[in-house]
Amino acid sequence: MGYREEAIECVKDYVLPLHKQIYAKYNGDFDKIYSEGYDSKSYQGRVIEPGKVYELSYLDCSCPKVKCGLRSNPEQCECSRQSILYILSQLEPGSQFDVRIENTILRGGDRCTFRIARYAGMKRLTAVCGLDCEKCDAYIATKNNDQALREKTAKLWAELNNAPILPEHINCEGCRTDGIKTVYCDSLCPIRQCALKKGVATCGYCIEMDNCQTLGTVISNSSNAFDNLRNKDIK
Repeated sequence: MGYREEAIECVKDYVLPLHKQIYAKYNGDFDKIYSEGYDSKSYQGRVIEPGKVYELSYLDCSCPKVKCGLRSNPEQCECSRQSILYILSQLEPGSQFDVRIENTILRGGDRCTFRIARYAGMKRLTAVCGLDCEKCDAYIATKNNDQALREKTAKLWAELNNAPILPEHINCEGCRTDGIKTVYCDSLCPIRQCALKKGVATCGYCIEMDNCQTLGTVISNSSNAFDNLRNKDIK
């Protein structure tokens, strides 16, 4: 079980409902949630930049596996980061969030602190890798129900990938939307799978982006993709 799956299993039944209650109490106002709602003997919130950047600190390690001695490796803190990402995704499905570990008790700190950046404006049709889905022939064919373009795209992709790609495979509503996707985008694309595992909206929120060789292949062929990833508030 990966950290994200472990995190979801840990918080879905008790912690998530608690955060939902706080979210409802303050009508989704993150500034009030992090200045008033998250203020107890166990955790504290702080507004760093109104409407955009926040901080959440746990005064003691909240991980049950660490508390009972089953885990002691600082890598376990990724599970806590994933739990925060999951909770935020349930509170505001339409927004994008980046969560970074500032310091944790397992890393030698006196508390576990996470920095949360909220990006509500990034265009949903910008792919995880920064490419513009609106310019993809599969998306265009799907949106316009263009069978001729499906057939043309299937033929081209089959030749380029030496794979049996058929017109019925050319259906996609965008890399980061909830709709249908091509088989490659849905389950084979290594960049998208990496982002899902790390819990980031796009590669632009990943601290390893600048040194990622897999993403580098995309960026080298599309300067626009790199610009999209750097400009997180793109409309």
